[in-house]
Amino acid sequence: MMKACAAMLCLLPALATAEPLVRDCDSYIANARNLSRPFDQATREFANGEVAILSLLLDEPACCGAHLMVTYPDPYEGFAQCRLVTTADEMGYASFDLVSAQAAYDPATGLVLSLPARQFDGSDFAPLTVEVTVNRAVGEVYATERR
Repeated sequence: MMKACAAMLCLLPALATAEPLVRDCDSYIANARNLSRPFDQATREFANGEVAILSLLLDEPACCGAHLMVTYPDPYEGFAQCRLVTTADEMGYASFDLVSAQAAYDPATGLVLSLPARQFDGSDFAPLTVEVTVNRAVGEVYATERR
């Protein structure tokens, strides 16, 4: 029993630093009615308009209903692909600041977007940066958090 408890305690830091979840947009979260307001601050385009990010905000949970939608062209088919970036538990972040988002290009990995965000930590809203990498050459999206 003690070994099992010790193993669980070892896992706690990993749970606290879980990476964001990137999934397809086939979800109630990715519904157009969830686009954040004001609309002019809820969308941004990059890579000559080929990559778009949209801030989504659900009413519940009140602490953390913010999610990010990423659209980009499929490198093989040509039609639009859509990915949802959210927390590992899919509860969401407290907010995203798309206006302050920064973009950089790394030839090895693709377009790297750095988005200021806030996340509820159980008692307060902590600032963090969500980095989203869009590799259009292979049609993949990756996300990480920096605190």
